[in-house]
Amino acid sequence: MSAPRITLEPLGVTRGAAPASWLVTWRFTNTGPSELRGSTVGAPHGRFRAADRDWPVALAQGASTELALEIRCDAQPGSEIENAFVIVTADHEGATWRILARLRVRDDGDGVPRPVTERIDVQEVGFSGRG
Repeated sequence: MSAPRITLEPLGVTRGAAPASWLVTWRFTNTGPSELRGSTVGAPHGRFRAADRDWPVALAQGASTELALEIRCDAQPGSEIENAFVIVTADHEGATWRILARLRVRDDGDGVPRPVTERIDVQEVGFSGRG
């Protein structure tokens, strides 16, 4: 069994419906050798946050989809938020995985958050309970 491999490329940011909210869109691509089935997605950082929600998507090898989250963000103009994450739970090759996309979120002074994917790690759910 191999771990899933994905990329998460920022596509755009537009103002959300609520104050201090933004609709952030990424291209989520399955670069691994087999199908990936998403189940949930969220962004848990205190300053760059989206509640967990269902995300039922199936991606064949090499397939992409857009992932959009309504994010509450309190970045100040000219500031950065470090260690923000987008976390996806997905099934891949008979196991459930947590995909952690680590982000740096920059505000270039205009009040618009700009996430940059810095690193992607995967962990099999329940791996620490094996012995």
